[in-house]
Amino acid sequence: MSWRELYGKRLKDPKRALRIVGRGQRVFVGTACAEPRGLVAALMARADELHDVQILHFVTMDAAEYTDRRFDRRFRHNAFFIGPSTRQAVADARADYTPVFMHQIPDLFRSGQVELDVALIQVSPPDSHGFVSLGIGVDVARAAAESATTVIAQVNRNMPRTMGNTYLRVSDIDVFVELDEELREFPYPPADEVGRKIAAHVASLIQDGDCLHVGYGHIPYALLPLLADKKDLGLHTEVVSDEMMPLIDNGVINCRKKNHLPGRVVCSFCIGTRAMYDYVDRNPNFLFLPSDQVYNPLEIAKNDNMVSVGSALQVDLSGQVSSESAGYHFYSGLGGRLDFIRGAAMSKGGRSILVLPSTTKDGATSRIVHHLAEGAGVIATRGDVDYVVTEYGVAYLHGRSIRERALALINIADPRHRAELLSQAKADSYIYPDQVLHISEVDLYPEWAEAEARLKGGRRVHIRPVKPTDELLMQELFYSHSDETIFNRYFRPVRALPHTMAQDLVNLDYTNQMCLVATTGSLGHEKIVGVGRYSLGDPTGLAEVAYTAHDRFQGTGLGSVLQNHLTAYAKKKGVPGFWAVSFGSNKAMLSVFGKLGPYYRQILEPGVWRVEHWFEGPPEDHEGELVETERDR
Repeated sequence: MSWRELYGKRLKDPKRALRIVGRGQRVFVGTACAEPRGLVAALMARADELHDVQILHFVTMDAAEYTDRRFDRRFRHNAFFIGPSTRQAVADARADYTPVFMHQIPDLFRSGQVELDVALIQVSPPDSHGFVSLGIGVDVARAAAESATTVIAQVNRNMPRTMGNTYLRVSDIDVFVELDEELREFPYPPADEVGRKIAAHVASLIQDGDCLHVGYGHIPYALLPLLADKKDLGLHTEVVSDEMMPLIDNGVINCRKKNHLPGRVVCSFCIGTRAMYDYVDRNPNFLFLPSDQVYNPLEIAKNDNMVSVGSALQVDLSGQVSSESAGYHFYSGLGGRLDFIRGAAMSKGGRSILVLPSTTKDGATSRIVHHLAEGAGVIATRGDVDYVVTEYGVAYLHGRSIRERALALINIADPRHRAELLSQAKADSYIYPDQVLHISEVDLYPEWAEAEARLKGGRRVHIRPVKPTDELLMQELFYSHSDETIFNRYFRPVRALPHTMAQDLVNLDYTNQMCLVATTGSLGHEKIVGVGRYSLGDPTGLAEVAYTAHDRFQGTGLGSVLQNHLTAYAKKKGVPGFWAVSFGSNKAMLSVFGKLGPYYRQILEPGVWRVEHWFEGPPEDHEGELVETERDR
C-alpha cells in the first residue's frame, strides 16, 4: 500500500478519531503553540463519556478547559511544566505536576515508565515522499509519537515544515484529522523599566562569539534587542521567538563560531507570532531537535563559550536559587534551567546567568533573601550559578566565599531591603560582625560614570565607581605596591590594610566621597590596577584627591585617565576644584595634577606641598604661589 493510500485509509473526522480515547487512559497533548487545539476540542466534546483520563503536557499555553472543576471526574491534568492556565488547578490539587528534567522525559515514554495510550500531535501535510513535520513543536512530542499505542495527528496546512529531526512517516501515525486552523500566537509583551535595566546588565556580559541559551521568560527575552552590536553569536536554546529574526537576518546570530552543529540554530520548539512561524518554515538556519538532545547537558557542553540566561524567583545570600516553586506553591517546573546551567558549566568558556527583579511587583518583598521561602525547591545549588543579575547590577558567585556572595547579593538587592539583609547576614555569621555597607535610596551606584579607556601602549582598562564588594580587590592592590609607592601615597610606611580600613575605602556615598577604579579582566575576574578618589570637607570647598596606580601600570598615563574621569564626575556634582598633599619630589603626582591647569602651591613643611586647582578660577582672596604648567604655556 502506498503512503497516499495509507493516509486516505487512516483519515477520519475529529469526532470519529477521538472515539479511540477510552476511560482511564493516558493522553499526551502537543506542546505550547503546537498544541492540536482541534483535537483537544473534539476530546472535550466527549467529556460526558469519559472518566479519569489523564492528560499529559510538557507545557500548555491554551485555556486548558479540562482543568475546570466541572471536569474533575472526567480528566486529570499532569504537567511537566506548569503554565499560567494550569497553575491554579495544581495549587488546588485538581491537577498534577511531575518534576523531571527535560532531557529525561523522552526516556520516560520510551521505557514505558510513563505509558502513553494516545498521543495527540499537530503536523504539516505530508510531502511528496510521505513525511509530515512536527513543525514548531518537536521537544518531547517526537518521543510521545514514537511511544504511544495510538497516534492521532491533526494535519494543519498552517503548520510550517521545519528542518531537523521533525519528520514522521505517514505509516508512523495511526489516525489523521485534516483540520486547518491558525496556530496559537504568543507575542511577548514589551519589557518594563526593571526588565530593560536587567537586560542591559546581561547584555554587558555577552561577548562576541558566545553561544546563547535564552530561557523562556519576559526578562531573558528582553535581552535579544540589546545584542544588535554583537558579532558571530551562536544559538543552542530551548525555544525560538520573534526577536531572534532580525539578529539572524543582520548576521549577529550566524553560528559561525559555534563548534557543535556549526552554522545552525539548535532549538526544540517555537513560540511567537505568525511571522516567526513563516520564518522557520523550510529555513535551513534552524535545527529543531528533540528535548533529549537539545536539553542534554553533555550536548550543550559541546558548544564552547556556552552562555545560559534564565530567570529565577528567589536567590538566597548563600547563592541557592529557586524558580520552580514559590514556597510550597508550585509555580513552573524544572524545565531546562538546570540542564542549561550544568551544560554551560561544563562548556569551555561557558557561564550561566540568572535574572530576577530585586523585588515583587509591589516592592514590598525582596527576591534576594536571607533564606529561601519555606518549601521552596532549590533549582540550582550554591555551586551551580555564575552570575545573578537584578536591575541594580551583577553579582558574580562562582568560586566566591559565603562572605563575598552575601555582600555581592546584598549590593544588588533593592536599597529598601539591604539593611535588613545585612543584619540577617551578620546574625548568621555570613559576614564580619562589624561589616559596613553604605545604604541609600538616593545615592545609588552611578552606572553612568563607567567608561572604557586606552592607555599608552594600547592597553585597555575599564573605569568605574568603586563598589562595596571591592574590598578584597582593594586589599590585593595595596599588597602589590612597592614600599616607594606606599610612602608616596600615605606619607609613611604602612604594612597592612585590614578589613576595618579596607571597607572604609569602598563604602562611599558617591557625592561627598567618591572613588573611581581602573580594572582589567572581565566581571568576576577583575583586578584593580588604579584608584582615583576625592573627599569633600575642606573649608575651601575643594575636594581632596589622591591617585594610586599598580606598579606595573605606572608611566602608562593611568593617573591622567583617572583624573580626567574624576574631574568630569566632580564637575557634574558641583565640586569647585581639587586639592592634594604631595611630596615636592613626587614628580609623577605633580605632573598628573598639573594637567588640570595652573595650580597654587603652599609649602606645609620642607618637602611637603599642598596644591590647589579651581575648575573656574580661584577666589580673589586666595593665597599661594601660582605654578604654571605645560598645559598653560
